[in-house]
Amino acid sequence: MRTVLLFIMILATTGCGMGMDAWIHDDVNDDFTKQSFDQKALQEDLAYLQTQMAARHPVYHELTDEKAINEKFATMSSKIKNEMSRGEYFRLIGTINPYFRDGHSLLFPLLAEGTYAEDKKQNLFPFGVFTQNHSLYINKVYKNKSTGALIEKGTKVVSINGVAGETILKQLAEYGHGETANLRMHMSTLLFHYWLNAIYEWRGNFKLVLEHDNKQETMMLSSHGNWESEQNKLSDNWLKIIANQNAYLKLGTFDVDEESGFEDFVEDAFAKIKEMKVAKLIIDVRGNTGGQSDAGAEVISYLTDKKLNQASSVIEKLSNDNNGLFGYKGKPGEIIELDVIGSQIIEPVEPSKRFKGEVVVLIDEMTYSAGIVFATTLQDHKVAKLVGQPTGGHANQTGNLNPFYLPNTKLLVLAPSRYITRVSGDTSKQSIQPDVIVNKGKDTTVDMTLQVSQELFSN
Repeated sequence: MRTVLLFIMILATTGCGMGMDAWIHDDVNDDFTKQSFDQKALQEDLAYLQTQMAARHPVYHELTDEKAINEKFATMSSKIKNEMSRGEYFRLIGTINPYFRDGHSLLFPLLAEGTYAEDKKQNLFPFGVFTQNHSLYINKVYKNKSTGALIEKGTKVVSINGVAGETILKQLAEYGHGETANLRMHMSTLLFHYWLNAIYEWRGNFKLVLEHDNKQETMMLSSHGNWESEQNKLSDNWLKIIANQNAYLKLGTFDVDEESGFEDFVEDAFAKIKEMKVAKLIIDVRGNTGGQSDAGAEVISYLTDKKLNQASSVIEKLSNDNNGLFGYKGKPGEIIELDVIGSQIIEPVEPSKRFKGEVVVLIDEMTYSAGIVFATTLQDHKVAKLVGQPTGGHANQTGNLNPFYLPNTKLLVLAPSRYITRVSGDTSKQSIQPDVIVNKGKDTTVDMTLQVSQELFSN
């Protein structure tokens, strides 16, 4: 049995759909999203959210502050009014997300409303963003297919619809999900287009004030805008051979399935590395928010000559959704321990395919989930040196998302069922600490982490 650490990387892309509509409850159509609900139904949903998250989460009481979260539920309950829409209700109870203190636990920001808006050509915010020094920036180069206009990566988002980027980030932090305030701030950019729709009801037309090279520009975006990102043909995962027998392997996501060709990509990448006689390899998992742990294991198999485990222990809390056919795993509420030594071992590839040079792995605040397992496995087994910024999430973390729905409003909730302890067995609830910590600096166009990693090799 493999450990699957899922934090759906497709959420990082802009626009709805992408298979996400499968998570919309069967009873929720466009008309349903316009309904209002009485106070009794809304109170029932809030109580259900509280009991189900505690019942499903494997370490709920270890991560949460019991007094604080119970007080928060009570405060929200007192503010529930009669005849609230799904949007009004979400904007009230979605503020519970920070109290779960877990990036895999959240009330999802109005997936159905976002999807149906897109279906009606009321496009959501079209650009991906990242945050640095508490400001918002465009995360890729975007080109308008109709006009040829370009928006450069690292362009600052001064304001959206008259609201300052810093103010938006502060507002979204009230709904953020993650173990730490730092992670919650960064996670709000991962679901940015959904959050803008859920919290501000922004869709269709946008007025942007952007700043690049110390020049500001006002841009009007319409529902019929035709923007696309200019990204590498290999999308989130790609290889580049650089000077002095160095190679750069970008692993932007581990959210890959058997049909994605990821194994072939990894095999081809290491064949190219061998062909080019690469001696020093930089692997970049910054911004990799996870996917399948097997994807990370596939890469690690080319970096070691020993069998390696990816965790010291993994526990799973059972519910009616994950206890197996006819409940063969056990009863709901039971916690079982998975075999991480017998069935979770990474087998090295044959010696002729193995990379035997130096390895540096780049991490940052947004390295999460299966990205964290990848980094801790390499660090704890001393296969590679980690360079960058401490992760926003904990080195020991939850995984395996199981969606459930509030019974009346049908709002989507994500909850984990597993808890993974890193290879070293250190049970501390803290971030991964890089072997070399790098200050990013204020210039978003300069990649200080990459520069430092290359200097490590040259020295």
